[in-house]
Amino acid sequence: MLKSSKTFSPGKSELFWCESCCLPLISDKCSTCGSVGHKVDLAPPGDVRFCSGKARELLSFLFAENYGCADFLKGKIILLNKIAGLDRRDQVILDGHHIATLWFDVVGESHKLDLEPSGAALLASRAKSGLVVCDDAILKGHIKGKWLAKDRIISRPATLQEGDNVVLKIGKFAGVGVVRKRADGSQSIRIKDVTKDDFPDMVRHPSVQDVVVANAEQIKALERTALTEIRGYLSKNRLPVNVSFSGGKDSLACLCLAEKAMARPEVIFINTGLEFPETVEYVRDLSHTHKLRLREISAESGFFDQVKIFGPPAKDFRWCCKTNKLGPMTTFLKEHYPRGCVTIDGRRIYESFNRALIRFVERNPYVPSQTTLAPIRDWRALEVMLYIRWNKIEPNPLYEQDFERIGCWLCPAALQSEFAGIKVTHPQLYDRWTTFLREWAEESRLDRRYVDWGFWRWKRHPPKIIELASEHGINLATPAAGKDDVALQAVRGRSPCGLQYSIEAKLSVPQNHPFSSVAGAINLLGEVKYAEDLGAAVVTTEKGRVTVFANGHIMIIAGKEEAEALLRDASSVILRVQMCTRCKICEKNCPRGAISIADTIVIDEAKCNRCGKCADGCIAADRAARIISRLAWIRE
Repeated sequence: MLKSSKTFSPGKSELFWCESCCLPLISDKCSTCGSVGHKVDLAPPGDVRFCSGKARELLSFLFAENYGCADFLKGKIILLNKIAGLDRRDQVILDGHHIATLWFDVVGESHKLDLEPSGAALLASRAKSGLVVCDDAILKGHIKGKWLAKDRIISRPATLQEGDNVVLKIGKFAGVGVVRKRADGSQSIRIKDVTKDDFPDMVRHPSVQDVVVANAEQIKALERTALTEIRGYLSKNRLPVNVSFSGGKDSLACLCLAEKAMARPEVIFINTGLEFPETVEYVRDLSHTHKLRLREISAESGFFDQVKIFGPPAKDFRWCCKTNKLGPMTTFLKEHYPRGCVTIDGRRIYESFNRALIRFVERNPYVPSQTTLAPIRDWRALEVMLYIRWNKIEPNPLYEQDFERIGCWLCPAALQSEFAGIKVTHPQLYDRWTTFLREWAEESRLDRRYVDWGFWRWKRHPPKIIELASEHGINLATPAAGKDDVALQAVRGRSPCGLQYSIEAKLSVPQNHPFSSVAGAINLLGEVKYAEDLGAAVVTTEKGRVTVFANGHIMIIAGKEEAEALLRDASSVILRVQMCTRCKICEKNCPRGAISIADTIVIDEAKCNRCGKCADGCIAADRAARIISRLAWIRE
């Protein structure tokens, strides 16, 4: 059984439902009828959003397939609330109630539904399949979590599959049962939960515009707060101002605010070369329609050339952000804003752990002359979209295709379910990237499922992925690089996706010794944690953190100067291990007897104080210094 993922609660996230108007409220009072809505329970982080057209079709299909009906969804406002899980996992909220959880099965490569008690109450009188009618005698005592006795089943489907969610009809009660195997191997139904509450029969079919009107007062309040912050800062500012516009909903909301705070703001769009074609068209069309001063910055670096050097980017190895985003943006800002600028952008605290501590005013640590303003940092996705609709602007059409986020189409931060969607919506893009990934996996002697199940999206895999891989016998360790030449290439800077300065590098070096020797010697830099099964060693030092992989990848997070020093130090140790001549000069230099030579250098961690004297006169260390001096920065 997979453990649940870590989640977070970055801020207060309340949702209410107006029963009179049958629609969601972002505050407790409805602006249309004046009624006070009932509170809807949301799992954290609570970044609730409108259900897209494509997701509505998916839900209709799944309800019809599992329960023989889906008419109750027609014309209704449906909300989705992302919660923790292995991949996509959304609470489905209908008429103010959590009726089901929509999730993506990575192994089966398909979407599924987990029914909730409110959903069972809704379906108890409607379901044409997936219905189990029970003797109400089972209601005596506590039944949640118990097995449903066969002699208490009045009727049931002819066939049931492991994991199926069924509707339990028990007299005036409704419940959810899950088909499971018992310890003796027999199939049975475990009672998940039951409820006596009837599902409210709301006959109204409000539109999205009705939701906007019902939330008008709170939308105006959000705008007032944001504009007060922006105008307050700009009244004391003498630098030029621009808006970072990606074509997504968050930056669009910021653009709406900027247009009200100043006249014709300059708009910066970084065309990474990996944008969806719809996004590029949308940005250009919107800028033309609104007569905006669009500055489109094209990435000079060819991603598909660099990926051959660095391998696929990962959530924790986003070298592509530096080559295709940060680099072009930095060059543009230096050329066009030599004295600095203020940039309004759409980062929000609900998006990730990294962004949970965003402040309204921040300095770009890599471009100190750029100050960023985050006026919608504490808005939720629903509030963002309501604000856009309130301003009578159509958002990027990709949102209706069930894309939760709009960015690079092959971004490792996307969910595996989104890649499955791209296979349908953009087959040529999907085929191009999948072809590369499968060739890379074959060259790296990796299981094909490493690509098909999305494991390439991490360097250091989280526990939930390690557990899944273990269950299915998939080796997550990427093999050591086997090139005979020696080369070091790297990208550096603050990733637009994160908050810290980082370096991602690829060190190609002859593999004369196993990676375990590298992991054993890297404690010359600091405290080491070695994961042999993953082919990775993490070093914690006073300067920062270094992660070294068997395939030659190096990741460093630290301050700018410290990160570059750590890259030199880590590369030096790796080269000393792989190119050791066994001259034993290092043994003579070490006053503590902490280093010895076997096939290569061996460090006694208990004796080593990391003084660095062992590198004095070392031929391999000298060669390492020469290689590092010729370091090829792919992008700064």
